[in-house]
Amino acid sequence: MKKYHDNMCKYMRMKDELDSLTVAASTAQYGIEATMPKAVGSTSDPVHAHVQIRASREVRINKIKDELLMVQNLTDKVTGDIEQEVLYWLLEGMPFRWIGAKLNMSHTSVQRVRERVIDMMMK
Repeated sequence: MKKYHDNMCKYMRMKDELDSLTVAASTAQYGIEATMPKAVGSTSDPVHAHVQIRASREVRINKIKDELLMVQNLTDKVTGDIEQEVLYWLLEGMPFRWIGAKLNMSHTSVQRVRERVIDMMMK
């Protein structure tokens, strides 16, 4: 819940980047360089390299997506107007003092409400 807003922004950014990711062109070797031995263990195939990059990116995106879904599924357990309001603003990434000023509470009261929200979500 602490990094929900950051993870949501990261998820949307990574998803957009993955959709716009294109295969990079590689420079063909010719002349004496083409006949020299190549390093072992890596491929010079740009398509294979692109597939590997996309696969590792998709793994990270799916991990972030799972974390976001876990928090989203637990929000249904939160009851109470103040608790739901504090949860909403926390998920939007707002600091305790800002939430307290918005709801006419002290920041320590917001922290206590957050603890109640976490207890509700964990039950």
